[in-house]
Amino acid sequence: MVLTQLSSRTLTDIRDFLNKMDACARELEIVAGKEYEAIRMVDGEQILALTEQRIVIHQCMARLEQEGKGLLARAGVPAEMSLEVLIDMVAGEKTAEFQALRRKLYERMIRIDRQSQENSLRLRAAYNVSTTILQHLGLVQKEQTYGRNMSR
Repeated sequence: MVLTQLSSRTLTDIRDFLNKMDACARELEIVAGKEYEAIRMVDGEQILALTEQRIVIHQCMARLEQEGKGLLARAGVPAEMSLEVLIDMVAGEKTAEFQALRRKLYERMIRIDRQSQENSLRLRAAYNVSTTILQHLGLVQKEQTYGRNMSR
């Protein structure tokens, strides 16, 4: 089946979908920025609160993704067809607008992924530094690798 056009309602729904996904991505971007600050300040409570926010936003994005897949399936779009190709094939004079929305979302998601990876590394480094300091102060027992202090 060759798909050559979609109803204007479906195109409007795709635009709304892209805008909703972008709104969620913006929220996630804000959370990632706040996580950076919380990690920098070693604010455990804030880090936990932001983790909860991140989970809620990811759940929202997963629901939206499923809604988007359902929207495309109802419109008869083959599951293997990318949104980029679909837009090029059926958006007509609005192709540039739709591609700009799609690209903006894609680029935002890449930035968020990069921020999340960097924050994860920072959090791990903060944990390692804190643990080392506490061990040197004698407030935390050093973990014994290979069970050296175990009785035989």
